[in-house]
Amino acid sequence: MLPYWLVVLLAVLATHRVTRIVTRDQIPLVAAPREAFVQRWGVYEDAQDKHTSIGGLRTNLAMRSLAYLWECDWCASVWTGAAVAYCTYRWVDAWWWQTALLAAAASTVTGLIAQREPD
Repeated sequence: MLPYWLVVLLAVLATHRVTRIVTRDQIPLVAAPREAFVQRWGVYEDAQDKHTSIGGLRTNLAMRSLAYLWECDWCASVWTGAAVAYCTYRWVDAWWWQTALLAAAASTVTGLIAQREPD
């Protein structure tokens, strides 16, 4: 069994990685539905008319809030963190969950290091 502090650290780093996948990555399986949803329901931040979506269709407060949530790292991380925390609580001793946390955490650290390296 992993020490508690290590599980928490892995869960925090995994939350960062999963949030980035949901909000920014261009993986077609995630990016295509995200972009379609935001195009249909989202509005530009500086738009005067908050009832017209980016695609020119009518939108409402609930749907444009969901569109914003899907693209906002800070907003989505609350829900992603809650899901990771629940899964960690539920499966903390499961080898496959520890492996998933470790993989996501390693991906986060690698990405952060790569951002700081010169091209």
